[in-house]
Amino acid sequence: MGQAGTRPREIIYLWEKHTNKFSKKRDTILNRQWIKHDVPLIRGYMHENSQINKVYCSVLFQTYCSNDCIFCGPSGQDRRKPRHEVLEMERSAYAAIKELRGQGYERIEVSGLDPLEYEHLPEYITALRKAGFKWVRVSTNGVRLSDAGFARKLLKSKVDLFRIPIYGKSPETHDAITRTKGSFDKTIKGIKNIKKEGGRVLLTSLLFRQNALELKQIFDLMYELKCDDLYFSPVFISNNDYSYYIPHKLQPPFFRNLVRHASTQGREVKFRDVPYCVIGFDNDFTNNQWQPAHLARGSEVAPYYKTETPDLPRYRQKAHLDLCKACAVKEKCDGFLVNDTLMYDVRGLEPIKKNDL
Repeated sequence: MGQAGTRPREIIYLWEKHTNKFSKKRDTILNRQWIKHDVPLIRGYMHENSQINKVYCSVLFQTYCSNDCIFCGPSGQDRRKPRHEVLEMERSAYAAIKELRGQGYERIEVSGLDPLEYEHLPEYITALRKAGFKWVRVSTNGVRLSDAGFARKLLKSKVDLFRIPIYGKSPETHDAITRTKGSFDKTIKGIKNIKKEGGRVLLTSLLFRQNALELKQIFDLMYELKCDDLYFSPVFISNNDYSYYIPHKLQPPFFRNLVRHASTQGREVKFRDVPYCVIGFDNDFTNNQWQPAHLARGSEVAPYYKTETPDLPRYRQKAHLDLCKACAVKEKCDGFLVNDTLMYDVRGLEPIKKNDL
């Protein structure tokens, strides 16, 4: 997203709450897209990058997740896939190895609900390596890594990096967000198992109403666990539930306090998918030009989330608003999450000025 050569299009966002869909028609002469809805108009400029990520790809294992996170859907749903669907997913995942290598990819992420719930994942990682993939990252909730033997087996298959989220400083907060008692303790144990065996971990956290006052403690915990990298991000709304969400305009106190805390400790903090105006100044530790990994056949974005941008789900779309026109760093910032702008205004946020650079 936001790459050179892409042309911004003026958009008016209108959301039909009764259908839960966008309705739109396009004025091809003015290169505009008009979207009708029943909430106040928000005028913006969306960067539609039609290019597929040529460097980084992904395969999704949608078998099961032991957590029941508040941002994933209604509580209590059994999301275990029937055996025949797991076998079909497995066939697609192995077919994707040849497909992706044939397209020249050498870096891949294995993700999904929780790919570690796929019982033959170590063998799949080994197959990726034999096919010529030079870098493999696994995104997981980390719970199954609490089994030291399984963690060791995965590392022997040559996983380069595990991406694992921590949502709270303690079980009380983390388990409230995952809605799964004991998940915090198992995740922490899993991280320690990986580090003990010499593995590398990227620790992440999302901003929720439930953990907004704990970001500094979560940051400290990440360093206590000897993370190899980290970042903080807003939560993406994919289930139309905003009860746990903090809008962009209210995020500055929480993220800026974290920046000050990291600075006083002389430790690095990173942000992803956060507009620069939320942080308050230009910096080199914020990345708001995330381009999605290319999804293999069989791992595509679900039809109801698809957008015109390949591999980009609707809930990750961003747009420049009128506020962004005067921003000195707009060329390296993709703006605001569209889901946020559909629900809230951005009053209180100020564009980055040249003297803030």
